[in-house]
Amino acid sequence: MRFSENSSQAANYLRQAVPKMVKHNIVPNPLNYTLWYSYYSSAFPLLNKELEHIIERYDTCPPELSESLFLQHMTSLETRDKTQIEDFQQALFSMVSNLSQSLDKTAHDTRCHAIALTSNIESLYKKNVDSDSKALLNELSDNSQAICNANDRFKKELESAQAEINVLRQELENSKKDASTDQLTGLYNRRVLETIYQQQSLVSEDQELSIIMMDIDRFKVFNDTHGHLMGDQILKVVGALLKRECVKPIVPGRFGGEEFALVCPSLDMKQAKQLAEKIRLKLESISFSNKRTGEKIPPVTASFGVAMRQGTEVLNDFIERADNALYQAKRNGRNQVQFAH
Repeated sequence: MRFSENSSQAANYLRQAVPKMVKHNIVPNPLNYTLWYSYYSSAFPLLNKELEHIIERYDTCPPELSESLFLQHMTSLETRDKTQIEDFQQALFSMVSNLSQSLDKTAHDTRCHAIALTSNIESLYKKNVDSDSKALLNELSDNSQAICNANDRFKKELESAQAEINVLRQELENSKKDASTDQLTGLYNRRVLETIYQQQSLVSEDQELSIIMMDIDRFKVFNDTHGHLMGDQILKVVGALLKRECVKPIVPGRFGGEEFALVCPSLDMKQAKQLAEKIRLKLESISFSNKRTGEKIPPVTASFGVAMRQGTEVLNDFIERADNALYQAKRNGRNQVQFAH
């Protein structure tokens, strides 16, 4: 199913969705915008009933329930990637931008009309008019000043509204980034890597595609010995190393914890092994020290598992084979690269 409304209808749904989310303290991320856009578009009647029930019970929509509803009701969409969500975000950006411009123009026009009216009244005062006319002019003058005062208040409210809009736009940008990247390392997260794999599978099943799974050796022991702050620094260094060494179309990402993955389109097993070996050697050559104590830290190493896609292999099986090779590298002594079978 696809949404078929025009831009005007889409903007109207978003105008209703945003206050609803603010009212119930719902996190402004792409997934929630999709849910509440869908709610006001009535695209999924059963979804509407469940959302209403959740709001009535919790006075919000907890993140875990949002994700569950999204998976339950919306993964049947023909477009299962980020395109639909990005369309919603773009519609929202356009809406708030147009709203800001419209409010600003209204305030400017009101000020101009009030100034012109005041000028006309002053011109009439200079002419010979009777007392009744002067009383009327005084009333008009008071009303004109009231308009100016109201306009000044409106301008202040407009400035406040524009500030809120700017905050919203920044939150939307941040949520879009947060939805696709790991905050600590700046690498893509697992969800993005899975999407890239699916896209590559659609291009051609015959195209060579390898994956490299990478896991930092004895990372739990490292954290226990040197502390989690130092552990986070190691993860950041690894992230920076992968960014430097992985050129397009290779995409590195963090799978979670101390595990990383590299999706390698157009790389055969030999090329992927060479890349993994290059990263392994560069990592173990980096010197680390505790900045607080000056203590030298032993070299940080990682183990690697390399797999090449087999035909129409699904992603989970592909990753499992690469993981098995990685664990074989661990069993063989760590700090090495192993092939998947």
